[in-house]
Amino acid sequence: MDMSPYRDLFVSEARSHLSAFGELIVRLEDSSSDSASINELFRHAHSLKGMAATMGYEQIAGIAHLMEDQLGRVRSGESRLLPDLTDLLLEGSDTLTRLVSLIESGSDTFEDTAGLIERLSALGPATEAHTAVHTEPLHEGADTPRETAASAPHQFRQTNSFKSIRIKTEILDHLVNITGELITNRYRLAESIRQADAAECREPLHQLTTLLRNLRDEVFKARMLPFSFIAERFPRLVRDLARKQGKDAHFQVDGKEIELDRGILEEIAEPIVHILRNAVDHGLETGDERVTAGKPFGGTITLTVRRDKDHIEIVIADDGRGMDPERLKLKGVEKGFISPEQAAQMTPHEAYQLICTPGFSTAATVTDISGRGVGMDAVREAVHALGGILTIQSQSGQGSRFIMRLPITVSIIHALIVQCGPFEIAFPLNVVTRTVELKRSEIIEESGRSTVIPGKAPLPLRSLRQALQLPEAPGPEDALMPIIVCDIGGTPLAFSVDRISGQQEIFVRPLRSPLSYLQGFSGATIAGDGRVLFVADVSALV
Repeated sequence: MDMSPYRDLFVSEARSHLSAFGELIVRLEDSSSDSASINELFRHAHSLKGMAATMGYEQIAGIAHLMEDQLGRVRSGESRLLPDLTDLLLEGSDTLTRLVSLIESGSDTFEDTAGLIERLSALGPATEAHTAVHTEPLHEGADTPRETAASAPHQFRQTNSFKSIRIKTEILDHLVNITGELITNRYRLAESIRQADAAECREPLHQLTTLLRNLRDEVFKARMLPFSFIAERFPRLVRDLARKQGKDAHFQVDGKEIELDRGILEEIAEPIVHILRNAVDHGLETGDERVTAGKPFGGTITLTVRRDKDHIEIVIADDGRGMDPERLKLKGVEKGFISPEQAAQMTPHEAYQLICTPGFSTAATVTDISGRGVGMDAVREAVHALGGILTIQSQSGQGSRFIMRLPITVSIIHALIVQCGPFEIAFPLNVVTRTVELKRSEIIEESGRSTVIPGKAPLPLRSLRQALQLPEAPGPEDALMPIIVCDIGGTPLAFSVDRISGQQEIFVRPLRSPLSYLQGFSGATIAGDGRVLFVADVSALV
């Protein structure tokens, strides 16, 4: 029987099982008495073994069976999940992942797994014949037993009985683009109706607006994925890095069930990896150093995901050595990134942001993990490109916190439209806290910086005209000036603008060359009358 129609389904299901291996194995190493985790891991290995045997992939079935056997011994209390066994199980997971990739590519080559199988077998006897070393190519052969092949359709039909289907990501991206274009054209239609004073078209336009809003919501739902989609590799990453450096690190993830847009998940994975690597390398001390400082021998790194209305906050915290803002300032002056005068005026929050400067590093030595002065600048750029904000908090001797505040989606957003000279700028509403009007005479100049007091506390004021390198527009001192108050990584900041036009839902398009070189903008959109509006990157404008 030809098994090739079931290959893609096998690959998909196998990867689903394998994606959970790393996290569960590391979790068990921290707490081998976690019966729920050991049972779940055992089920994943057992299911993968059965699926592989059904398809005739004996090499995969054999390794999965050996792993299942070792997990069974841990579950029964016959053995403990010591670091050596953990390393071997993780190696087995990596090998299985590579073998599944070979099957997906249709390759006729094979990987020599004899050494791995020998080491797994040496830990204890297996009870079935799947332990044989198979080195034949990983493809469906004509030698598959008749009774095994006949059972395959039934097994996979059960897996496919859920009310869900797999959709290519390109199709979802195309749906978002179509929805965004429809929203843009809806504003063009509204503008035409307004100019023609066609009152009879207003009700159909209102119905169209409602339908488009529903379509947008449903398309966004289809693109949403839980954070666990990218989180399952992080425990393994932290464990391997900590062991390599001789450190003891406990890692915890909270909020894995919270959903984000697939596009954001894909772009934010690598920045998270870099912060975690820094937390292990720079943040955590060695066990002896921690005990000397009065801390527990093992360090703790937590990754927390939480939702706040239409935003997502990803917080990575460690209880390590923390950062000294004064040392960061000295290093910034030494590297020539800031002047001594600038350093003297810097707040601790501004000093922490120095680590995001390209080429900035406080590491005494360069390692293969960090210390080259690259990485955190790419993290900040990635967060800004998604319309988010990166905040850094730290306390010397106590640890650090990196907070990434991101929109749930980045393609279609609500924005505040403002006028500044010949330009109209869209400020994402996720960074705008309020708008006020103040007189020019209410601007306070202190140490060369403009400040306003729109409420109880003074706020630094930034002229949007100055940020865009436009000449300031003179006006009477008693004239009212629109002010936009933004929140940038927990720090409030006010922008002065010429005029506030209103709010609008916009479809953000990325800037292409040569416009991609413009500073302070993350994208553009088309207004109802065909004008181009630039979308502000507020952090970059600062």
